[in-house]
Amino acid sequence: MMAGQQTLLDTMFESIEKQKERPKQRDEQPPGAAEAAAEEKHRPGPENTGEEPHQRMVKRRARREAEEAIHSHIRLQTAEQLLKRVDTGFGQKSRAPFQTIVEGVQNAADAIDKAREALKRSGHPPDYDAKITVKVEVVDKSRGELYICIEDNGIGIPKGKVHIIMRAGGTGTVEYKASRSQQGIGWKAAAIYSNQSTGKPAEIISKTFFEKQAHRHVYDYGKGKVTKLVEEPYEGEFPEHGTRMSLYLIGDYPRARSNIREFMKRMAAVHPYITFQFHDNGEPTIYPKRSGASIPIPTPVPPHPNSVDVGQLKDMLAAQSKVRSIWISGFLKRAFCRIGNKSIQDLIERTAILMYFDGKGVFAGDIVKRIAQSDKVARLKKEGASKVEYYLEKVLVRDYEIDYGFAAELVMKGRLAPGRNIRYLSNEDIIRLFKIDKSELPKPPFTPRTTVNMILSDEGKVRLLTETLRSMFFPAPPTDSLMPIPKEVFIEGFVSLYRPEEHVFIERKPSSTGGRPIQVQVLGMYGGEIPEDMRDQDRLIRIANATPLIYEFGSDIVTQTMKDIDWARYRLGRKGEMPSGPVIFVVHVTSPQLKYLGVAKQAIGADDVIAGEVKFAVQAAARKLSEHVKRLEKDKQTGHVRKYLERYARVVAETLHKMIDVDKDAVYQMLSDEIARRRPTVITHEETAIPQATVEEENVKVED
Repeated sequence: MMAGQQTLLDTMFESIEKQKERPKQRDEQPPGAAEAAAEEKHRPGPENTGEEPHQRMVKRRARREAEEAIHSHIRLQTAEQLLKRVDTGFGQKSRAPFQTIVEGVQNAADAIDKAREALKRSGHPPDYDAKITVKVEVVDKSRGELYICIEDNGIGIPKGKVHIIMRAGGTGTVEYKASRSQQGIGWKAAAIYSNQSTGKPAEIISKTFFEKQAHRHVYDYGKGKVTKLVEEPYEGEFPEHGTRMSLYLIGDYPRARSNIREFMKRMAAVHPYITFQFHDNGEPTIYPKRSGASIPIPTPVPPHPNSVDVGQLKDMLAAQSKVRSIWISGFLKRAFCRIGNKSIQDLIERTAILMYFDGKGVFAGDIVKRIAQSDKVARLKKEGASKVEYYLEKVLVRDYEIDYGFAAELVMKGRLAPGRNIRYLSNEDIIRLFKIDKSELPKPPFTPRTTVNMILSDEGKVRLLTETLRSMFFPAPPTDSLMPIPKEVFIEGFVSLYRPEEHVFIERKPSSTGGRPIQVQVLGMYGGEIPEDMRDQDRLIRIANATPLIYEFGSDIVTQTMKDIDWARYRLGRKGEMPSGPVIFVVHVTSPQLKYLGVAKQAIGADDVIAGEVKFAVQAAARKLSEHVKRLEKDKQTGHVRKYLERYARVVAETLHKMIDVDKDAVYQMLSDEIARRRPTVITHEETAIPQATVEEENVKVED
């Protein structure tokens, strides 16, 4: 072998030996030394900290363990774990029995409505002998253990669907229509609380119309999961179709009893087509079916375009894009209600107008609202258009030149009035009002044939389309997706309970909030058997989607709105308080996917549209009741005067008899007739009440 080759081999072997030694050197280092060395490049040296490398390594290791322990809470949680951490209405023992019954009765009423819907779709009469039975029995008085059973003869649950219902937690709907049990976790929350408080499982027995035999299911909600214990045919007595749910729980039933009874009574008032039975430890209270008049069966309706927001529109566009990217004109007509071909053309032109204002830096909507909401303009309207035009030009709208004469014309016609905004002006009105040259309008960023994907890919186009939809006028949303209480049902149900001497019924036209239609109904009752010394909770009866609300009175937007009304104007109390005197207001709000403050569904969340609709309806009812209160006050005053005059008419007759020897009885009769003519007898309710049909017909619809 040559010397050069030998030298090359020696060098290669030396390199191999060095590579074998490197792992040994790493193994000799303490754990974490490599990471510490990497971190050392970014940390002060030992000369700055005064610590040895080993000490810094120990501290870093402790820091890493501490951070991992802190971050260990980031994990997926089951529905059961989440329900234990939110307010489901089972936090108080006095409320737990009530909340359980509320959730079960809501599901039962929805099941009956679905049975009616099935009958109607199949060509059968939707009215049948519907029944909901609630049983409460005290099992262990010392522990407060109760047995609660809720049974209905509604549509029933198919055997193969029970496990979905029990795991999902109720029969709540996700359709875009009004529903009592729309959130669908209430019964599951009751079952979880039942298992936590007693350790006993929940039972459900059900049967549909076409199933030959009822089926029984028992589920355990312990250990953070749902476990099926029993699934078997049920041999006992059971209705032809329906559902029976039962469980055991710990609760303070003596304190809950009054609220449960009040809830059942109000449910019976709202649902005259259902027989309600409440068995309180074997003592039955029955609210029989009164009539076949029922709450209309809601059907899903697309959202209204005036209340859509950017996030909602983006989600809708993305959902359509996953199916197929269609033209934006077709998407708008499918995705929203009240949009037609003409609306699409107006929408494209309105988009160009909004882009024009954006380029000028002008907030046209604020200028329009400034004119419409001005109290001074409303007062000058009585003096003529010239006064309005002068005030607009010299005072109110000096910062931007508009067609003041046309603005005054819109004011005189009521087009710019309180409650109105740019939405109520057409494109031609806006162009003329703001003196826009059509040749200066920019080209719209999309046409009716622009695809959904083209809009979705541009954040600016999504935002512009949203603003355009919100700035245009569309007819009120249809009531098909709502469940308003029929007028005769509303009046008869509560008037028969409280027996007032006067009542008025107000029903607002549907509005929209968050893309959802909404409707408010109000029944005002005064006098009669209504006591004056009532609690605020009894003066205001709140109903949401045909379900009475009992708890969380002060948090409800309806309660807060009632306190904002100046009741002194209607002779019914003071501002900042609930109305006083023998008066009751029943307020019903219906809307698809109504937003509550919690899953307990006992208070409607804050919403400006709902607050406005409730305020308008209650004020309209209060105006009608105030007319009755004025009549009562006048009658009372007239009665005092008549009694005073009648008291001295006999004295005058006797005095004249002594002075001029006249027949005192004839004089007294003449004076009495004159008093009766000038001061009529105190008017009773039966004599002064407007005919019932006239009152109801007059107050069915109240505009803004």
